[in-house]
Amino acid sequence: ISCVTNTRKRCGMATNITRHTGSTGLIAAVLLFVLLLTAGCAGKKAAEVPVDPSLYLGDYSYDAPMTAMVYEDLDGEGKGILYREVTDYDKMIAYSPVPVCIYFYSSLAADTGITAGIEDMAETYHDKILFVSADADQEKELADHFEVTAVPDFVILNNGSLIAHYSGSSGELLAGEDLEKWILENAKIS
Repeated sequence: ISCVTNTRKRCGMATNITRHTGSTGLIAAVLLFVLLLTAGCAGKKAAEVPVDPSLYLGDYSYDAPMTAMVYEDLDGEGKGILYREVTDYDKMIAYSPVPVCIYFYSSLAADTGITAGIEDMAETYHDKILFVSADADQEKELADHFEVTAVPDFVILNNGSLIAHYSGSSGELLAGEDLEKWILENAKIS
């Protein structure tokens, strides 16, 4: 590799120009490789990197105001749905490897069977979507954020971004197959 330095006068200022001969192709190749490598990494979702769910899920709880329905071993009796408290909502929506469906309900209202249907979907699609139940009365800030005015209400998020919102205040109650179809279509699950 050799260097050649020329001094030129431009607009009254001396400018040194240094040219490197013999290494231009190598430098260009290295820069192109680095550019392609970083472009390939930039296109990957953060959720593709496995994240330990204990960063955002706590102990098993049926009383917590926000719980994730997780498909886990039932103390040696096979796998099924267990409720684990959501301890860090922001990390959950950022790091979940699958879309998140938040099901807003009210502990003050009678359950019309929707919760059982959501549990069935959570078991069937456990590897494709994470179902989270949130008591709209106790998780008021989150309910206000999504403008929940009536229950049931459903929000689908992917990588922290809102994908779909079904408002219970619409007057139309989605249940059973209609609810499952709405969730699967909006979460883009086949």
